[in-house]
Formats: sequence, C-alpha cells, structure tokens
Amino acid sequence: MKRVDQHGGSPAAAGRLRAPLMLALMLVAVAAFRIHTAQYSLWYDELASLEFARQPVGRLWSSWMLRETNPPLFYTMLSGWIALVGQDDVAVRLLPIGIGTAGIGAAYGLGRAVGDAKVGLLAAALLSLSALGTDLSQQVRGYALAQLAVLLACTGMVLYLRRPTPGGLVLYGLATLIGLYTHTTLALFAGLAGVTMLWLLRSDRRAQARWLATNVAVLAGWGWWAMISLRQMTMPVTNIAWIATPSWRDAVAMTAQVYLPLFPHETGIAGMLLLAGLFAGLAACAVRAARPEVRLLAVLTIGAPLLLFAISQRVPIFLPRTLSWASGPELVLVALGVTRIRSTPVARASGAILLGLSAIGLASWLPSREREHWHQAVALIGSHQPALVIVGDDAVALALDRYRSNAELKGPRPIVVQSAYRERWADGLYSGPHLSPAAALAVIRDRGCGAVVEWGPFHPPILDDPAVTARPLTRDTAPAVTLIDIPRTRRACRP
Repeated sequence: MKRVDQHGGSPAAAGRLRAPLMLALMLVAVAAFRIHTAQYSLWYDELASLEFARQPVGRLWSSWMLRETNPPLFYTMLSGWIALVGQDDVAVRLLPIGIGTAGIGAAYGLGRAVGDAKVGLLAAALLSLSALGTDLSQQVRGYALAQLAVLLACTGMVLYLRRPTPGGLVLYGLATLIGLYTHTTLALFAGLAGVTMLWLLRSDRRAQARWLATNVAVLAGWGWWAMISLRQMTMPVTNIAWIATPSWRDAVAMTAQVYLPLFPHETGIAGMLLLAGLFAGLAACAVRAARPEVRLLAVLTIGAPLLLFAISQRVPIFLPRTLSWASGPELVLVALGVTRIRSTPVARASGAILLGLSAIGLASWLPSREREHWHQAVALIGSHQPALVIVGDDAVALALDRYRSNAELKGPRPIVVQSAYRERWADGLYSGPHLSPAAALAVIRDRGCGAVVEWGPFHPPILDDPAVTARPLTRDTAPAVTLIDIPRTRRACRP
C-alpha cells in the first residue's frame, strides 16, 4: 500500500521536489555571498566595460568596435542595466552576479541531462564554491555570460544526442551565438563542438545534416563580428599585445588554476600529478565511454587548453579567463565521475573532499583577488592637493575621472601626457586636456606641484625627466601615485 502524506503527495513527488528546492536554496546563498563580497573598486578592464556601455548602442554594433577585441553583446546588456540601476560599483556588479548565478543553474541542468539530479547538484555545488566561478561572476566583464552560454549549448548538444529533435539544436544554436558575441575565443568552443558532434553523429546522416545546417546558420549570424576580428588581426597595435607566448609550464599552470578545485596560483608536483590524473581520466572517457554525451564533454574539456596553447604560439591569447568557459563542462564530468563510484561511502567522501578543497580555494583566493585601489588613489590626490594631475593614457584618465566624480573631488581634471604604450580602445574617449612632456613640464614650473598616476604600462615620460623630483605615495599597488615638483619653484608639494 502506497503511503500518502497529509498533503496528498507521494514519496516520489517529494523526491522530485527535493533537488529543485536544494538548488534554489543554493542559488540564494551564493547570490547573497557574492553580493556581500563584491564591495571593492572596479579594476581596469571593468572600467573599460563601463566606458563601452556608455557609448550609443548603434556605435557598439558598427565598425567603430575595431578598437576593441571583445564583441558588443555584454556591453549592450550592461548599457541597459546601468540605465536601470545606475553605475555604482556594486550595482554594476549585480549584472554579472546574476548571470553567474544563472550559470550555476545551467550546470545543474547539464549535470541532470548527462546523469541525474545528484550529478546536477554536485556540479552546481562545485561551481558555487569555485573561486574561478566567483571571480567571473563579480567581474563586470563577459566571462560569466560566456560560461553560461557554453553550459546551455552543451545541454542542447546532449539533448540532441539523446533525441535528434529541433529543440536541442535551437538551444545549442542560440547559446553558441550568444557566446560568440560575448567573447571571441568561444570560436574555439564552436569549432571543437562542431567537429566532435559530426563524429558522434556519423551513424545518423539526417541528424548530421541538421547539425551542419545549424552550424552554418550560427556562422552566418556571427559573420559580422568574424570580419571585425579578421580586420583587427591585420592592425599593427592590438589590445592583447601584452599577453605573453606561453611555455608548456605556463599552460599547465593556467589549466590547473581553471580545472583544479584549490585554484592554485602556482602548480607544484602535486598539482601537476592531479592535473595529469584528471586528463588521463578524461582521455579514457573520450575514447572508451559508451555514452556519446560523456565523450563530447571530455573532448571539449581536453581540447580547449590544447587548442589555446597551439594558437597562442602564433597569437598569444592563453589566460585563465580565456579558458574559463571550459570549466563548466569539466565540473559536470567530475561530478558525474564521483556519483558513479559504486561504493556509496567512498562517493560521498570524494564529493565532500572536492567541496572542501573548493571552499579552501575560495577562502584563500578572496584576500588576494585581483583588485585595484582607485578610491585610495583619489583620496591621496585630494589630501595633497596638487596643482595638476598627470596620467599616461586616455584609459587611465577615464578611470581616474570616474572615481574623482564619485568622491566629488574638486581640482583639475587629469592631463594626458602620452606614454610609449597606447590603449587603442580608449582613443578619443577622454575629453580632458592632452599635453606634450615639454608642455607639462612648463606647467609644473609655473604651478610648482603635480601628481602622476600610473597604471601598468602607462608610464608618463615626465617621470623620467631629470629636472623633476619624484616622491612615491604608494608602494606595490595599482594605480601608483607619485608627487612631482621642480626644486626652487614657487610652490612645492604639500608634505
């Protein structure tokens, strides 16, 4: 006799509701944690996102975007978001946090599609505790959207492998197009997925033909940005020129940072052995797994860093964040492997260990995460009241102007004295004064005291002038603030 509870439900119905309820509680907790820990200054790339979001939408979807290597979709979404909530640092981070939280739900969906609710919940929990996932969802950049798009596209492919109907193809096509218009490196995902699915569908010519037609449609939809990207490759200066060609050790370290739960900054022997074990298991899945969806995810996970490394020998693009989209399928495969361990105690212990290592990685990453101190830089300038503020590029001037306005700081706008390095995306966006080094030096002689704000490669040449006395106000922080003056002028800098 079937037992019925007082609400008329069955144990089976209660079981079906348990996983979605646990997922909902997880999403609420993750969103609250990520919002609470998002209260710090935006960093340089995020400030660039805000500048693009301020542009007219028509400009973002035109050849004007030749100056920027990232496609315009996320900037367009951010523009609408700013119109709704404003551009406070935490307010703008709510958009990627929301997208990243949705990505956790998508990881659950993909895990359930390749396995069951247990796989989905473990995959979602691993992504929730991932330092990389937290980082992506707190950056006002498109990385969280790219990861979400890949997870949804993988779900569409799994559904199509299970049953070749239009629904899976539509989900894959739309998600892949979103990904391609979020980050150009997702062309690697589309290429890997396209070839792998053709191989997996080789016994069904009709399904294979539909797959080809879908990818042709995706390629046609992406054609405009593909042409922009090709034109950018012929230009002499690019926004990615600073990325170094990776050695194999660099590639291993970056892959370990993305794929391993501790989010290690340095990969020792133990990390290399863990990564080697992971890749050995994934290779076995790609070759021997009976289920095509497992083979698909294994090929994507293995192929992503290998392709990035190969391409980066000619055009360096390998960074943890350009590989980050592959972490979603990888976590789902890890969750599938753990839940398929035959011994229940061993499976539970393995899952607990992975979750614990992820939590440790998240806790160790939080204090050392990438951040910049624009608030402090503005406060230092305000306390010393220099007669002029000098920066080395329009991009730095835009960043400094934002935080000066937020702090309602009075005084002169930044003066750009162009450094040897020039940021193409920012050209012409700053309306403030631009001076040559000689003209800036004449102003300092007249007014007596100035402050120089440096960031990264943007080193104003006036700092190298032997007539100038420099006094650094910051140490080992970005941006760096230095007071400069010329001895025996009318007005020296305040101590």
